[in-house]
Amino acid sequence: MKYDCTGVILAGGENSRLPGEKKTFRRVGDDMMLTRIHGLFSKLFKEVIIVVNDPRDFIGWDMMVVTDIHPSRCALAGLHAGLFYASNPWVYVTACDVPFANEQVIQHLIGQREQGVEVIVPRTDDGLEPLAALYSRECIPLIETNLEKNILMIKKSFRKKKVKEICVSDLKKLDPSMRFMFNVNTLEDLKTARSMAKETK
Repeated sequence: MKYDCTGVILAGGENSRLPGEKKTFRRVGDDMMLTRIHGLFSKLFKEVIIVVNDPRDFIGWDMMVVTDIHPSRCALAGLHAGLFYASNPWVYVTACDVPFANEQVIQHLIGQREQGVEVIVPRTDDGLEPLAALYSRECIPLIETNLEKNILMIKKSFRKKKVKEICVSDLKKLDPSMRFMFNVNTLEDLKTARSMAKETK
């Protein structure tokens, strides 16, 4: 059975550090990054949404294609759009340039849902990972308020008493190399991701 959760892929970035073909269509291993994420999300979730700048690029994909509602064109606006259009009470959010999204990590986060919690987020050695996290639609009002105030950092939209953090030790049991948080921003990152994909074959 699929989870009563929406998988949201944020693909509205400007691609400034990796110009040319959109990052989401770059290949890592045998598949495009979008194919890898979409395949996993389609397996796990009842609904998949992608938030983009140009919907025409995504015609033919079996998912809901939406654009930002707020004009700020930032990750928080993308998260807001995903939450707004989701038909399920929870969404799992990732960026489009994360080729190693991990099924076990996602399932663990989903299993941590409980009354009074709005955000379930991994904490790694580098801090919180808001683009590999689970969000309740209860987050929408504060996010909208912050967008209007131009407070655009995702973490600033967390109500601390309603956040559940998943510690590094738990995450490493599920993904020992912590690959789920690796994202492709530069050409060097892309080369690294392709090498990592070869290692997992």
